[in-house]
Amino acid sequence: MRNRTGGCGVVVLLVALVAGCAAKHDQAWLDTLRQREAVLPPVQAVAAGEAGFSATVPAQTVGDVALGDVADFLTLSIDSESPIECGLYHDEVESASTLQTLAAEVFEGIEERSGPIVEKTVTSLDAGVIGSSPYLELFWRYRVEKEGREVLGEVKQLIANREGRSIYCVHHENGYAESFRKVFSDLLSTMSFSNYDDLRPYFTQVDVLSDDDGRFGFAVVSVTLDEDGDPRVVHYTTELARGADGAINARDVTEVEHSTLPGALKGKLFTDYRDGEITSSMLLEDLAGVGWQVTGQRAGENARAIFEAPRLASWLDDARVLRALVEGKEVAMVAHPNSPAWLPGLDWENASARALEVADPLEDGRYAASLVLGDRDQALVVDADGLVHSALDQRDGRQVLRQRVYTEGALR
Repeated sequence: MRNRTGGCGVVVLLVALVAGCAAKHDQAWLDTLRQREAVLPPVQAVAAGEAGFSATVPAQTVGDVALGDVADFLTLSIDSESPIECGLYHDEVESASTLQTLAAEVFEGIEERSGPIVEKTVTSLDAGVIGSSPYLELFWRYRVEKEGREVLGEVKQLIANREGRSIYCVHHENGYAESFRKVFSDLLSTMSFSNYDDLRPYFTQVDVLSDDDGRFGFAVVSVTLDEDGDPRVVHYTTELARGADGAINARDVTEVEHSTLPGALKGKLFTDYRDGEITSSMLLEDLAGVGWQVTGQRAGENARAIFEAPRLASWLDDARVLRALVEGKEVAMVAHPNSPAWLPGLDWENASARALEVADPLEDGRYAASLVLGDRDQALVVDADGLVHSALDQRDGRQVLRQRVYTEGALR
């Protein structure tokens, strides 16, 4: 790490950040610094045969792709003093928790080099989809004061999922926000992995989560077939929330359901990450006529329960029920709108009430519907195929909207 000391007692770290004494003396200069962008070069190919990926990106590669056990690492230059550094994970990771963990590592490194961070704020928290890939964005500003010197910096993070893997990039320098977004977007949208076709789901849906403060997470449903030819539904939700004193809170929830083709649940695995720690990991199993068994860990303690229920609904069950109701068909008992469901986030020890209803058509060809899960009532908008287009839910005194932004394939 090289550094130089500028006027006004301000440290400028050449690799890690660019800062200036304008924080107190020249706000206009600081604003200009933060608003600057790069003139991006023509796109060039990026490939690593051993890593099994290829892409094109409007940036210069710095060195070779570094291969790792968990991720491969790519460094890109956009003629800023700090490069864009990217990690191409070998699997999908918990997006929100990963952003939170890696941000903490960045700030720990800053404090080791420059001194205590006295102020830290989140300037952008966003979520969306680039092509078919859902992403989270987290941008920061911070201030360090040490021995009369002041350092002002920015850290920009983006993470997304594509073809069964996660891609993370970070840029540690004031300005270049749109340039960073452009490089990440092009890298993500052109990235191809050689071994993905064997893993490709036959149906995928991506939703974005938002409240009055903006978008803060996404949810992905992907459906494949298991070794028995029955549906395997993975429902993954990732969320970020602003905390006190510039902190960020993260939550990642994964639910893996195995069901019959009509939608009756056979088993379910539930995992809940909060701030990088597993708070719940529970398995629901059908005891073949005896009832249902839950085993695992919850809040650091062993969790075990047995309850009776003749049939439990699944995500696929909801989709089939909604399609039948929209089409005005009689719903068979194997896909009943009032079958109970296992909702480990509400009551993991019992089956919870569930009810689905579809109202009259809306003007845009969609339908208003409602879904009651336990004591929660969601207002839905569904399309003619019975797929949920949006859902409005009350959570912790605020309204949360889940809006569909991408679908691929069709349910069988």
